[in-house]
Amino acid sequence: MKREEAIKRLGEIDREFVLLSHIGGVLVWDQESVPSAGAQERAQQLGLLDRKMHDLSASEEMGEILAQLGAAEGREEGEDSLDERTRGMVRQYFRAWNRERKLDADFVQEFSETTNQAHHIWAAARKNNDFSLYEPVLSRIVELVQRKAGAFGFKDDPYDPLLDVFEPGTSTAEVEQLFREMQGDLMGIMDRMREAGPVDDTFLYSSYAQDKQSAFGHEVLDAMGFDWNRGVCGISTHPYTISLGADDIRITTRFTEPSVISPLFSSIHEGGHALYEMGASNEVTRGTCLANGASLAFHESQSRLWENMIGRSRAFWVRFFPRLNELFPIQLEYVDVDKFLAAVNVVKPSEIRVDADEVTYGLHIILRFELERELLSGNLPVSDLPGAWNDGMEKLLGVRPKSDRVGVLQDVHWSMGELGYFPTYALGNLYGAQILHTMNREIDVDAVVATGDFSPVRMWLDQHILRHGSLYKPKDLLRKVTGEPLDAKYFREYLSNKYLGSL
Repeated sequence: MKREEAIKRLGEIDREFVLLSHIGGVLVWDQESVPSAGAQERAQQLGLLDRKMHDLSASEEMGEILAQLGAAEGREEGEDSLDERTRGMVRQYFRAWNRERKLDADFVQEFSETTNQAHHIWAAARKNNDFSLYEPVLSRIVELVQRKAGAFGFKDDPYDPLLDVFEPGTSTAEVEQLFREMQGDLMGIMDRMREAGPVDDTFLYSSYAQDKQSAFGHEVLDAMGFDWNRGVCGISTHPYTISLGADDIRITTRFTEPSVISPLFSSIHEGGHALYEMGASNEVTRGTCLANGASLAFHESQSRLWENMIGRSRAFWVRFFPRLNELFPIQLEYVDVDKFLAAVNVVKPSEIRVDADEVTYGLHIILRFELERELLSGNLPVSDLPGAWNDGMEKLLGVRPKSDRVGVLQDVHWSMGELGYFPTYALGNLYGAQILHTMNREIDVDAVVATGDFSPVRMWLDQHILRHGSLYKPKDLLRKVTGEPLDAKYFREYLSNKYLGSL
């Protein structure tokens, strides 16, 4: 196989792979909106698709293509003479080939079918507050993940190959060190805020009409630049973003939580993900495996930058609080922007991760990281998980969940077999703060946000991050954007300025 033929064939396989992934996305989207009785066959459909995608990425032909283009251990991107786009694709497929060829196709299909069936089991267990419904399938999933980690292989920690799927180039040891440092910072700020006394946020829990909440959320998505010709917003048990095509990016929110800000911040968070997916699909990357984020932490940097660093800022609410007050004059009759701003930024340990404030959120992630490592090592049986969860919550946050629904059953990720995913949320906060610091050197972000026209922010992010998709390794992209490697000091300074200074 000649070099040019290898490049052409890689493009053909990539296009087939991307189309299959988008077809799978349609089925995943349907999980939230079609009868649960169809779950078993849908799981089989997704299992077959995942097997086909595995066959493409793990094939002997793929190995030959990658070898022809110079890819090897320590040289994932192939020959230096390849153009940037091809080098990015070679790196993506070399990583996938190096992992997938170690897995049997039957195992891949079984893993996919098991986790897709588990989605509805998890949802039913959460609805009925009954962990016993979920325990058998979760035990099976943990066993499969252990087998997967063993097949991938590792030098230092069985968590490493799982983490590397979601955050390439980052080790468990690095995360452990960052989290150790972050835990001290977060608990220190949490204690200081507790000493400052309670903040009245009771008005957030009044009755707010869902249609008006949805309308307000759509207005904010408009300001962010969400393209409704290429996207849609639905409702689901657990908010998420999924791409079904270059021009079909879908997000969801939920209205089951009691606070009026929960659906809004879910929409902003998922909108940040959607902007990344939309920006990553352009003339260079469109229709390829490169039309997505550099990593899960980079994706989270965007969603959490929009949700928290912009969406909870004074500049944002000076602009948008009058509109919210216009929609809900009775609920907000005795509330001014300062009182509202204090309420949406209250630091108050709580049970639910997705509703956690910026300070306590990282502690939720540290808990999940610790539990995942214990599950993977076999030191924590799944049957003991609810108790370990509750003990960990009490230790880190001083809160003991009242039920498994708001405890161990609150997250969908483990039903999907995604052990190794959770650390990317906290890493995303660190990335986001470092990116915001860099952006503020070039544009006055607060001044832009106060106008209600966020296009200068979106354009800066597009130029420096979104348009690159996954052309670059995450650590390389962060250095390209900020001029330095990941440094937790920027998130520490951001939180200190905001919560120990003044809003």
